Amino acid sequence: MSEPRQSQSGKSVIRNVFYGSLTWFLPLCISFIATPIIVRSLGNNDYGIYALVLGFIGYSFTFSFGKAITKYIAEYRNTPESDKITDVISASFVLNCVIGLTGVAIICLLSPWLVREVFRIEEASQDKTIHAMYIATAIIFVSMLNTLFSSMLQGLHRFDIYSKIFTASGFVSIGGNLVLALMGYGLVALLLWNLITLAIFAIIYATVGKRLLPEFKLRLTFDRSTVRMVLGYNAGIIGYQIIANVLLLFERGWITQRLGSENLTYYVVPMTLGMYLHGFVSSLVQVVFPLASELNEDRDKLLKLYTKATKIISMIVIFVMMSVVVNARLFLHLWIGDAFVLNSSSLLILHIITFGLAAIMTVSWQMSEGLGFPHYNFGIITVCLIISVSLMFALTADYGNFGVAVARLAGFGTIFFSIFVVERLFFKHIQAAFWIKIVMCLGAASIVAAAAEYGITANLPQSWPTLFLSGGIGGVTYILVLFLLKFVTEDEKQLVRSLLKR
Repeated sequence: MSEPRQSQSGKSVIRNVFYGSLTWFLPLCISFIATPIIVRSLGNNDYGIYALVLGFIGYSFTFSFGKAITKYIAEYRNTPESDKITDVISASFVLNCVIGLTGVAIICLLSPWLVREVFRIEEASQDKTIHAMYIATAIIFVSMLNTLFSSMLQGLHRFDIYSKIFTASGFVSIGGNLVLALMGYGLVALLLWNLITLAIFAIIYATVGKRLLPEFKLRLTFDRSTVRMVLGYNAGIIGYQIIANVLLLFERGWITQRLGSENLTYYVVPMTLGMYLHGFVSSLVQVVFPLASELNEDRDKLLKLYTKATKIISMIVIFVMMSVVVNARLFLHLWIGDAFVLNSSSLLILHIITFGLAAIMTVSWQMSEGLGFPHYNFGIITVCLIISVSLMFALTADYGNFGVAVARLAGFGTIFFSIFVVERLFFKHIQAAFWIKIVMCLGAASIVAAAAEYGITANLPQSWPTLFLSGGIGGVTYILVLFLLKFVTEDEKQLVRSLLKR
């Protein structure tokens, strides 16, 4: 009986990875079109404020207890302890509301001070920025509930349903922002639309979760041991989310204060592309988190999951990084204009490397959380904060935006090596041969593909067809070199074929 179950598990993993990728790809298409239109509609100054508030929301909404729900549904489901799921969900919901509302109250009280004294927004834009911050606090709380309810679907491995709801939410949110921008509405209207969309889809997640999970019942009485378990597990997660938010707030506030909100726009727009890459990888590997919880006692299978996931992710990320380095100026010229070529092309290269390293780390990051070690992630992001902020102080005066981006890269570049600590922690030794093969094969393939892409863009007219041709030829060259080096094994080829058939 064990063999069919393993086969089915493998098929489920492939399907869930595919559905996870849809949560990134489909909303990205409309976001790619919407970004330059919103920038032009709001103007560089207001878009800088919009980016500041969105970044604040983006890092704050993860202050949720949803990870505990995903972990313990995956761990307790189909076991004699499945009744504990109800207590975990109830305790997580109550703690989520208490901590979330407390945080919202604090942010509301601090918003005028943040806008005037920390971010030092120019006086003419202060009032609307404060109003935007108030709306942002409501968005943060609703997003926390959204994350809480959606985590049930992930714990059940129902990434098919999760991806459909998430993708629909992305289309409605980004599409509405695009329409509002075209109609001439400002940043406050765009934020209100985001709030309405999130509230609607939080209700949808809760309704679907209730239908699929009989243990989903909210009650105010639950064991104290459950509260301690949920708090203990989430302490590290909330801790590193706070640290990440502090880094983002400091970074964007520092740029706004020292260089102005227009410079923040030049910094954030290329940064969004790096975040897209990281988001794409996160959507692919989110299946690792519940699987790691389930495979906690089988480290051989866990190691196989880790190496295959890391290998595939590294292959994707390295190609994207190489293509962006080669074609950064052409892409920005075509996508958003020559002003961004002048001010943002070097930043785009630094950001894509920074978020590329973070993306490769995602597998070990998710595995640490799935195995119950989120406090380790808290430790490494704290190191990142210290290095990044220290260098931002040192480099901004002489190098401006470029210095800030270098500081962020230095922080993430340093903590990238925490991957090897994770390997020793969970698998007893560093996977040296595995990493040597990755570096040599992907390095060789990248060099050859970069030469092919550069040859095309340097000798053909600057146009979208040229950019697409460059990327296509580069991709084919990259895969061909990896094929000749026998980088992809036969079972990995079969996995890709199965995914494409689906």
